[in-house]
Amino acid sequence: MMTRKKSKKVIALLTDFGIHDHYVGTMKGVILSIAPDARIVDISHDVEPQNVLEAGYLLWASYRYFPSGTIFVSVVDPGVGSSRRIIAIQTEHYTFIAPENGLLDYIISEEEIKDAVRIDSRSPSAIQKFFWNTPSGLTQISSTFHGRDVFAPLAAHLSCGVSLKELGAPATLKIAKSIFTAPDSSTDQARVIHVDHFGNLITSIRADDKQKSFDKTFCIIGRKRIARWIHFYNEAPSNTPCLIVGSSGLIEIVVRGKSAARLLSAHAGMNIHFRKNTSR
Repeated sequence: MMTRKKSKKVIALLTDFGIHDHYVGTMKGVILSIAPDARIVDISHDVEPQNVLEAGYLLWASYRYFPSGTIFVSVVDPGVGSSRRIIAIQTEHYTFIAPENGLLDYIISEEEIKDAVRIDSRSPSAIQKFFWNTPSGLTQISSTFHGRDVFAPLAAHLSCGVSLKELGAPATLKIAKSIFTAPDSSTDQARVIHVDHFGNLITSIRADDKQKSFDKTFCIIGRKRIARWIHFYNEAPSNTPCLIVGSSGLIEIVVRGKSAARLLSAHAGMNIHFRKNTSR
């Protein structure tokens, strides 16, 4: 067990584990057994199971509101136990740890990466020094629960002063193409990237604060044409899908008091199209 200074950093967790089972609590137990002073924050554990892109959006939408120095641990990991690597990256203000499966693409496409390493979780000798002390000890890494056996201890040790370079081999990352587009650009690749708790459809269309002509564009989703723009939810007519700029700066399709996803039979991943309104 490595001896490190006490942790005063925030460790933010994002998973698809849900809260019915013991998984999230166990991860927190591991973190606190290594870094008893760590402050653990839950971003969400209700990511759709194995939905990497949804997890990437939720991380992107939330990370900038955390204090500098926060360590983000994202475990949505369809490839757990396989040859997939773990990636850890350092930006000016934050550290991110996630499976190397595209989950961090939102971050990589917009943040300047100061440092990055890849971690081979199938090699116990590579991370043996980052295991934690428990009454029974840890003799091997589970092939199904890397959140407990790899991600949690690595995050805890980082919070106690371990440097990123101690975790793995230096990595050169391919800069991810921006996932977002603008309303006045070619948007054939635009789509719904998340359906929130209220049934609002969050799109990959990024609104420019200087945009003054939203009313000159409309959206097509499925066979439905949506052209009504609103500034706040209560402005919308009843049972009428409307367009609004949401809190993340992305255009959303909403229905006042109801689920737009249900009304439009829409889902995450669904293609959408924005068009200019040429009618007079």
